This record gives sequence, structure tokens and C-alpha cells, in this order.
Amino acid sequence: RSDTMSNLNKERVTSVRHWNDTLFSFTTTRDPGFRFKNGHFTMIGLETDGKPLMRAYSIASANYEEELEFFSIKVQDGPLTSRLQKIEVGDEIMVSRKPTGTLIMDNLLPGKNLWLISTGTGLAPFISIIKDPEVYEAFDKVIVTH
Repeated sequence: RSDTMSNLNKERVTSVRHWNDTLFSFTTTRDPGFRFKNGHFTMIGLETDGKPLMRAYSIASANYEEELEFFSIKVQDGPLTSRLQKIEVGDEIMVSRKPTGTLIMDNLLPGKNLWLISTGTGLAPFISIIKDPEVYEAFDKVIVTH
């Protein structure tokens, strides 16, 4: 096993939803040791020609949920998304064991209202954040636009 592959968990696709001709989402199993903060992203991908083809994806699921959820756009000629948009339940996805990112509660400044404004797949980290009970303790109102 190469060093690159050892930093990856292999997860199984548990659901796929095509929202329209440019956006889809999917859920996968979740390794019990995979820890992240709501709003984090990680590298995910598919094995292609015996090597991982990875890209950064925000995690849409909350850190307490049993499955992982990701949103993706459909890019016909995209090295990864051209393949990823064809995944089906039962397929294998590689997920990096090292989530990261700064769009987390620790970095949000206190205030009365939290505005989360996004387009396309930019909604993904916000879905994770609005599932965090701490957000509702820190802000009077949480407003999501998409």
C-alpha cells in the first residue's frame, strides 16, 4: 500500500440524488474514527488507473451523523466529476483522513444574525453548520440563502 493510499478511507456510496443537470449529492458510509468540525472539507475521490484521483469537497453532513454527505457539480470533461457523477449505491469512494478548513464555528465572529449566502455546491458547508446546535446558541437568527 502506498503512502498516498494509507491516508485514505474507503467508503461505500449509500445514496445518490441528482438535483438537476448540474448538481448532485451523495452519502457514504463513515469510518468511526473519522472526526471533523462542522464546516470542514476533505479530499475525496475515485481510484483511477490504480491511483487516487482526489479533489477537495466540503462535508455537508454534521459531525455527529453516521454517514458522510457531499455535493458536487457535474463537469462533463472534469477529470473527477465526469466519473463521480456516474456513481451508484455500493460504489467505493476514497475519503482523506485529514479534514480541514476555517469555515467553522470557532472562526465565526459573534453577532445577532448569521447570514450564510451561497450558490451551487457552496451550500454544502452551510448544511453542516446549520445542523450544529452551538450555532443557535451563538446567534439569534441563522439565515441561509441559495
